[in-house]
Amino acid sequence: MCGGCLAHEPAFDAALAAFEYRFPVDRLVQRFKYSGDLAVGQWLAQQLARRVAACGKPDLLVAPPLARSRLRERGFNQAVVVAAALGKRLGIRHAPAALAKVRDTSPQPGLARAARLANLRDAFACNAAVASMHVAIVDDVMTTGATAHSLARVLKAAGAARVSVWAIARTPPPAQRG
Repeated sequence: MCGGCLAHEPAFDAALAAFEYRFPVDRLVQRFKYSGDLAVGQWLAQQLARRVAACGKPDLLVAPPLARSRLRERGFNQAVVVAAALGKRLGIRHAPAALAKVRDTSPQPGLARAARLANLRDAFACNAAVASMHVAIVDDVMTTGATAHSLARVLKAAGAARVSVWAIARTPPPAQRG
């Protein structure tokens, strides 16, 4: 656990990333996310599947929802693409509409963790029956964990017993970036 998680325990129970968000993975994620290179997305999903294969199998995979405007702009939700590929590869049910964004938020890049948490307060809702389930949130990049924390709170309020976070990449702490 990192120092931040020790000081402010996250709502999720475990987190795992296949890579650190550094070169060349950062370029691959950006190519997938912003240029719509779905082949790169499938390769990244395959790498994540290899990494999580030894983990306890969750009952359900979900992905952070995008705001309608962001979805229109991008044309797809990169986390949904990865979750669908993982579900197919690992034999885990994927619910693309399980989570909804019910309030528009400011873009997260550049915001510190406290600002991200404030930005995401009451921004999500759970539309799925998750009572007593182990749910894995699948995302492309985990930066401060604020999105994962906010989504895990919503899932646990809906009855999820355990929430894991599976990300393609994890941003290193500021002191380790270079």
